[in-house]
Amino acid sequence: MRVSTSAPRFCHRLNLIFCVLPFFSNLFANYLNIFQRKMPIVNVKWQKEKYVVEVDTSAPPMVFKAQLFALTQVVPERQKVVIMGRTLGDDEWEGINVKENMMIMMMGSVGEIPKAPVVVEGQAQSSNQPTEETNTLYPCGLSNLGNTCYFNSCVQVLKELDELVLKPSDEIKIREQNDRLCHNLSTLLTQLRDKDRALRSQGDPIKPFTSVISLSEAFPQFEKFKQQDANECFVAILNNITRNYGRAGFPIEKLFKIQTETTSKCLETEEVADVKTESLNQLTCYVNQDVRFLQTGVKAGFEQDVERNSAQLARDAKWHNHTQISRLPKYLTVNINRFFFKESSKTNAKILKSVQFPIALDTYDLCTQELKDKLVARRGDIKLEEDAKLERELRKKMLDKEQGDKIFDDGVALPTEFENDPGSNNSGFYELKTNIFNRVNHNFSLIPRLQGIITHKGRSSQDGHYVAWIRSTEDNKWRLFDDEHVTIVDEEAVLKTSGGGDWHSAYVLIYEARVIKQFPQLPPAPVISAEAENTADEPMEVSSKP
Repeated sequence: MRVSTSAPRFCHRLNLIFCVLPFFSNLFANYLNIFQRKMPIVNVKWQKEKYVVEVDTSAPPMVFKAQLFALTQVVPERQKVVIMGRTLGDDEWEGINVKENMMIMMMGSVGEIPKAPVVVEGQAQSSNQPTEETNTLYPCGLSNLGNTCYFNSCVQVLKELDELVLKPSDEIKIREQNDRLCHNLSTLLTQLRDKDRALRSQGDPIKPFTSVISLSEAFPQFEKFKQQDANECFVAILNNITRNYGRAGFPIEKLFKIQTETTSKCLETEEVADVKTESLNQLTCYVNQDVRFLQTGVKAGFEQDVERNSAQLARDAKWHNHTQISRLPKYLTVNINRFFFKESSKTNAKILKSVQFPIALDTYDLCTQELKDKLVARRGDIKLEEDAKLERELRKKMLDKEQGDKIFDDGVALPTEFENDPGSNNSGFYELKTNIFNRVNHNFSLIPRLQGIITHKGRSSQDGHYVAWIRSTEDNKWRLFDDEHVTIVDEEAVLKTSGGGDWHSAYVLIYEARVIKQFPQLPPAPVISAEAENTADEPMEVSSKP
């Protein structure tokens, strides 16, 4: 009799299924718990107040403290959070178990952290004479609170603008504007420029919690502790500061204000539309396959073909827009437009193409004819300045060291703005560094007036990393501000930020109007005596001995 083997085989497979089923069931349950896990809601008691807060223990405790700051205005540095008898730190939740509806105690008062006593004059060197210790600890960095590199890079660049750093007495006027973001930003800029604070804190980075929270409150698109676009943040901060500084009596808006005029001409009828005037805070360098230099990308945005209605044709027609600059500011900001929306991945993808940017930028060709006529006068002084510097260098070579050291930079800086337009540029020239005289070594050298570059490293605006590159006006050194890390770099590394790969790519650049000097006439050169001339003309004796 023939015996079927299908039944035992079926039973064996059925037993195997029942054996592995609990494993997969438990695995599925674990994953379901992870996805359905809710963050515990706790009660926080502070003084006479009680708050209900949702806690995310997967994030650093600093995020929780930032939530408490938004509710109580007690800065995290002053908070003492006690959970079940244990004090909560800043970095991790180890040893602390947060449960639903538990009571958490917080202690701390509203206000700034008390400053250390000011050193009496004579007990320490003046901040105007930086010591080796000062150079080591200053400037300091900014802590990354979790994807806040975009904010840190913007603030580090803006702190180099002297007009934005206010005296303590002037900060009171900013506080009176009742704008929390502007007040926190002005305080932060002052702290970054405070050498005494850097010495007291031994160079510890500043934690910009109040400013980051205030930015999110004023501009909800900048969600807390999530990566954002640095240029959008830069524009938002600049608009906020210029508006509130102006209300407080510090009119800095014109330092950044660019005015343009756009003329439109119909390509089918030669019809010309009215001139359109527009005010901007920065220029845009558009990047495409033909753009290799910054100036080319800016010009590409000034020439555009569009479609609009033609009154003569009674229909839409092609028009050509031609834009020119009618006013130049002292500080010129240029954004290299590297990001575009990629439909396939739903992300702002990055254009990695190299775009060379100049140290000295001449904007003359971008201006209207009326502005060009006004720029001619100051541009003529540049030739006189260069001739005067060359004459002094040649004179020094004719004299001995003692007399040569008496020749110094006696040039007087000429105004960089038009008399009736404060905050403007009257030459059209911008520089990341300026030719000025260095009295330390008695020699003409390139010392930076201002340079600030924000770069991005990564493939899209939703990820990657932002840093700031700044050249100090004090020691003539380039520094890389990478959040809390501040390191000295060489100029070659900065020039590599033009793009072309996965390395840092320049995204936002700030130029300053070139300072031109007027030099007095040098006294006549010393006359060489006849005896010295004859001595110099005498033939040199040559020995005939082997």
